[in-house]
Amino acid sequence: MTTKTIRSGNGRTATKAPATAARAEPIRRLDPEKGIQSVQDLADHLHVAAQVELSTIPLYLYATYSIKTRGHSQWAAPRGVLRSLIGISIEEMLHLALVRNLMVAIGHGDQISFYDKDFIPKYPSLMMHRYNPDDEDGAEILLSLEKLSTDHVSTFRRIEMPDDVEPDAVTFEAHPKAVGQYTSLGAFYRSIEAGFCDLDAKKKIKWALGDARKQYKRAFWNEFGSGKPIRVHNLDTARKALNIIIEQGEGTLKDRQHIKVKRGIEDFTHYEKFLRIQRGEEGIGAVDGDKYEISIDDPRATWPVVSDPSVEDFDDQPGVHALMTLFNAAYCYTLCMLDEIYQHTTDDVVTKKYPGTDREEHFSRRYGLERNGVAIMQGVLYPIAQALVTTRIPAGSWKGLHAAPSFEFFDFSKVQNRSKKQQLIDLCDAAIDHFPDLGGSDGIQRQISLLADI
Repeated sequence: MTTKTIRSGNGRTATKAPATAARAEPIRRLDPEKGIQSVQDLADHLHVAAQVELSTIPLYLYATYSIKTRGHSQWAAPRGVLRSLIGISIEEMLHLALVRNLMVAIGHGDQISFYDKDFIPKYPSLMMHRYNPDDEDGAEILLSLEKLSTDHVSTFRRIEMPDDVEPDAVTFEAHPKAVGQYTSLGAFYRSIEAGFCDLDAKKKIKWALGDARKQYKRAFWNEFGSGKPIRVHNLDTARKALNIIIEQGEGTLKDRQHIKVKRGIEDFTHYEKFLRIQRGEEGIGAVDGDKYEISIDDPRATWPVVSDPSVEDFDDQPGVHALMTLFNAAYCYTLCMLDEIYQHTTDDVVTKKYPGTDREEHFSRRYGLERNGVAIMQGVLYPIAQALVTTRIPAGSWKGLHAAPSFEFFDFSKVQNRSKKQQLIDLCDAAIDHFPDLGGSDGIQRQISLLADI
């Protein structure tokens, strides 16, 4: 088999089979000649949008996890690299939810599933539907899991690049052969907005009002960013949802730098935040022992994590292998949980009465799942990632570097008669043999035990 060598951000080369760096095809192909002519075309565009949004989240989280310097100054400062990356990651999760809300609103909610081996991105891989017409290979952006660096932030910036920054430099297509169909990711979303307007004016959209309460609306928080979920039920709410995505990402055509958060308060777009980090205007929150701030490229700023890791790379490292597997399972549990949220309505409250007493309690499966979302991000995924990036690899080809999460698909179906939660518990028990700190009264093991069965 022919292999391809990809150079990582830490200067190390890794040999990968070509499938891992091959262009990912959309699940549904779109007709580049017709554009958005039907509700199905609109749903297909939204499906592509969801794939792209999910592909960026692991990139930004991986860079965040790699930050070594952690202290009060990073959280106390009004801005900073850590705060910006966390805020952007959460806003990308918001975009993913808004796109799915839009699909539910037009009656195509069943067309998408986050927990799907073909939907979950692989790394390294070429960014879906992104092309440079001047590149003979047709590849514009290589998505790679790497530690935070100025060069890597440049990739983030290019993902969110507005139309007017480098005209005709890159194109974004909703079809692999439709070169030049859209000039940027923002232009792609504006086309979706135009499609909503056109189809609604022609009365082709039958708004799925009966499923409106299945959309994600509650339990969203982001103290380092802005925006909130919107329940889409007509053209006005659909446009509001799309405007949040466009404005937070690259900005509007009139102003690509700032977005309005509240009256009198502005924030930077994702593109501008990445540009500020690249320029060094967003600090890392640590100094060199004297008075000079450490840059993000300083070895003291980040853990020397491997680039684009995979579980199979560590078959001979049982501890790292067990912890990476646990992370992947927790990551996929999160996607499964989001899928199930969309199967329940916010009206699913039931009342439980206790015989012989006046006591009664109210229960909501949907609300419990939404609360789980916050718990698993803070109490499970983040601590596992920290355990990985602080673990030095003792032997093998990666010796001297540190482990890291790989965000790979974990197949829950391989184990029969065990719920996804129970499989998480089993995997955590296996990892505790190598990482005792996962236990304890408030450890990851305890947090997993509190999760819902799905």
